[in-house]
Amino acid sequence: MKLHTKLLGASALSLSLVAGAATAQAQESETRQLDTVVVTATKTETTLQDTPIAVTAVSAAKLEQQNVDDISEIAGFTPNLVFDTTSPVSGLSSGAVVFIRGVGQTDFQLTTDPGVGTYVDGVYTSRSAGGVLDVLDLERVEVLRGPQGTLFGRNAIGGAFNLISKRPSADFGGKAQIITGSRDRIDFQGSVNVPLSDTLRTRFSISTRNQDGYVRGLLDDRDLGDVNRDTFRGIVEWEPSDTFRATLTADSTKIREQNAASKLVGITVTPPGAPESTEFFFNHDTGQSDTRTVPAVPGNPSLAFLYNVIDSTLPGAQNGVLFDGAFITSDLDTTFATGPNGTNLDNWGTALTLDWDLGNTQLKSITAYRDSSGDFNRDADGSPLVVTHTENFDYDHEQFSQELQITGQHFDGAFNWVGGIYYFDETGNDFLNVTLPQAFGVVRNFTEVENESIAIYGQGTYRVSDALSFTAGVRYTEDDKTYSVPVDGGAIVNGLAGVFGPTGTITPFFPAGENNETFDDVSYKIGADYKLEDGTLLYASYSTGFKSGGFNTRYLVPVPQVVSFDPEQLETAEIGLKWQGFDNRVRSNFAAYFSDYSDIQLIVYESGAPLTRNAGSADIWGVEAEIAALLFDDLEASLSLGYTNAEYTEVAPLDPALPVAQQVTLDSELPNTPELTLAIALDYNTRLTDSMELILHGDYRHNSSVENDAINSVFLSQGATDVFNASIGVLVNDTWGLSIFGDNLGDERFITSGDSNFGIGFHEANFNRPREWGVKLTADF
Repeated sequence: MKLHTKLLGASALSLSLVAGAATAQAQESETRQLDTVVVTATKTETTLQDTPIAVTAVSAAKLEQQNVDDISEIAGFTPNLVFDTTSPVSGLSSGAVVFIRGVGQTDFQLTTDPGVGTYVDGVYTSRSAGGVLDVLDLERVEVLRGPQGTLFGRNAIGGAFNLISKRPSADFGGKAQIITGSRDRIDFQGSVNVPLSDTLRTRFSISTRNQDGYVRGLLDDRDLGDVNRDTFRGIVEWEPSDTFRATLTADSTKIREQNAASKLVGITVTPPGAPESTEFFFNHDTGQSDTRTVPAVPGNPSLAFLYNVIDSTLPGAQNGVLFDGAFITSDLDTTFATGPNGTNLDNWGTALTLDWDLGNTQLKSITAYRDSSGDFNRDADGSPLVVTHTENFDYDHEQFSQELQITGQHFDGAFNWVGGIYYFDETGNDFLNVTLPQAFGVVRNFTEVENESIAIYGQGTYRVSDALSFTAGVRYTEDDKTYSVPVDGGAIVNGLAGVFGPTGTITPFFPAGENNETFDDVSYKIGADYKLEDGTLLYASYSTGFKSGGFNTRYLVPVPQVVSFDPEQLETAEIGLKWQGFDNRVRSNFAAYFSDYSDIQLIVYESGAPLTRNAGSADIWGVEAEIAALLFDDLEASLSLGYTNAEYTEVAPLDPALPVAQQVTLDSELPNTPELTLAIALDYNTRLTDSMELILHGDYRHNSSVENDAINSVFLSQGATDVFNASIGVLVNDTWGLSIFGDNLGDERFITSGDSNFGIGFHEANFNRPREWGVKLTADF
């Protein structure tokens, strides 16, 4: 379907929603209205319709209604948001890859920062490993689109996820939920609110999720893509007076899963001096393995070819088996992999938040500590051979943050402001072991990081009249980053054939020692908003953000020194409209934006190693619409539409030693940036009897074609996708609930992530989950 046809259809639907609501109102007296949505996108509580920012706010009820298990699924109904659950080249089953409006980051290494920030009750979580957080006892989730550099700081260049937990209340009560379904799924989630006194309240939540995987090992019966994680969260709140509140939170998550579901989808074999490469690939049209020839750069052989020539002929080495298309299965959900496997992570943290109400001024202190440790592995070549196996041993990360925040209201509420000081410190280590064929050897990378960041910020809004307000804000950030490597921490132990050096010797990639860089930035925002007499909000803003620079840790050949990269910069102009009408039965929010994106950090392959480089600049513009309407008291409809046009304006000089198809060019598409995202949902709730309510839900989600890596590898390109979900249930006495749901009812299969390594010669892809069903039982008490 053509883009203009989809946009016209979406516009027609939005008009029909409004017209339907108006007709229903005219025909009969209605009492039900859309709920008022409160957000904290400006660090203070405001209603969604009074907040001059593009924000998607998802309530706890909506999360349950759409059967959301973790925050990645919110991408299904948020404009211009892509959220993959595994980082390329990691094997992580919980590796957050988040892009908003074409801005994000795919890498997970400790020296690379995400492009979209995640904040849990005001605490920034800095690493993507373990970043696919379960939706456990949340009040709401807010997705802020566009740079949030002033109030949220570095690494919120693309936007921010803001998770707000349910606070303890004064009444005893709780909720329990159990789900069973496809592939022996058994989930349990429970929360209980326990007040200890008039001033001391507690709330505790637990969750366990268990499900078999959907990619089966043909040789070892492995079970990739399974779910096995347990989460706990506790909150203690002490409020001795109306002017002071202390909140202590603690949480932990244990992940014991196999690899993210991956499949070998291609092999590139390039003999030395040959003008062409032979590619074995998975043909999506036929569902079979196929072959083709493509141009190659003479003198640039693939390690896959060298493996076939050298390693398969060594005495006793892998039994003389060739690495070729025989290992590309015709089934999306099978693999010949037998190598290292598993994601084992333990994440925990605690935070103390102190709130003082000083009248016209409020003071807040947030002190937090987080820790993540474990290991994750992958058989990158998807075969029983040892071509490339990666193992991240001894992964450990600790972070400490302290934020002092002050807000105020003056001149009879005409001037509202917020200011603060932020300190962040993190340390981490990661030992990466890459096992190559016996002839080549073993790569060892030991990473130690110590990063420190300080920031000071302020933002104020002055209301000139009841209708017109102006906003200005600024933030200064300074990052000090250190990447340390011991003597033998970054090297290759040369193999039997001496391909990278004399057999058995150790060849360092670069001199050992400390590498230090300091990055600083001033982010700012200016804006104005105007409220019409009917409450419609018009706004315009200009804001900037940056993502910090860092260092590369992965190499396959020696380099003179550690390869570093500079920060990204983003400048965005945005205009928007927020309207709510027909007796608060229709809510429509629109935004249009233009972004100048420079020094983009992209992963490119050099000598078979994935390196982050400042590979280009781009212009990005787009529009977004979110509409919710009560067509009748029992029927609510919603629409989410995002359109993004992104084009490179500058790219790094091409490398003559590589084919153009393996590089970023001006014609390349930005990774993880579909042109169109569309979601439509219908929810029908009606009383069957005085004690029983029928609940029906259905939604449709469309994403246009998307590239899953920077070079737009043909092995990872994904066409347009369409996904349908539905559920039916009953609620008895507003206490007991039973529902049956189906996800991806059309069994649409598509690539969500992957790794296309032409230098070594393999291409692996991660596919979405197949059609699933489930039964959910809930109880409130």
